[in-house]
Amino acid sequence: MSRRDAAWLAHARSQKCFGLKGPSAAEALEQRGFSVPVRPNSWSPLRMGERDGSSNVIARLGSAEFFVAEDGEAPGIAALEADELPGTYPVLREDFGLIVGGSRVDDVLAQVCNVNLATLPQPKTVVLTLMIGVGVLVLPQLSEGDGPIYRIWCDPSFGTYLWNELEEIVQKIPDGRA
Repeated sequence: MSRRDAAWLAHARSQKCFGLKGPSAAEALEQRGFSVPVRPNSWSPLRMGERDGSSNVIARLGSAEFFVAEDGEAPGIAALEADELPGTYPVLREDFGLIVGGSRVDDVLAQVCNVNLATLPQPKTVVLTLMIGVGVLVLPQLSEGDGPIYRIWCDPSFGTYLWNELEEIVQKIPDGRA
């Protein structure tokens, strides 16, 4: 896989996910230094100062529901798990994460996704949809290289199936090189 390929697929294995709901969820996250998105179905880098292409992200899924993904040891998530946060409750997450990108990634996703992700009306939109019958959370990002990237999470029991189907399609996308 090269980031310059027409389409590529990668695991997001080193990422930990966490969910938080409740009337005080946004306030609790802000108090702990997270960059909380203002509108539902949107995302932002996890902390102020992180670039938009960062894999550390926070998504607002509803008015009082949040999804947090953080790489490595995930110190922010560890702190959330350790703290008692009044007015909130955790949503346990065991997501299978993957990333798909490249100059022709939209051709890949058009074959499997119920939503045309290439035509989203606003930047930093989060989409909850289906890909080949699997419920997914999709976070589109602009890359610094060729084409957009999409961070995708699903239930781990469907992860291998989704991976295999996407991998098969990615392998069939011509790169347009002579």
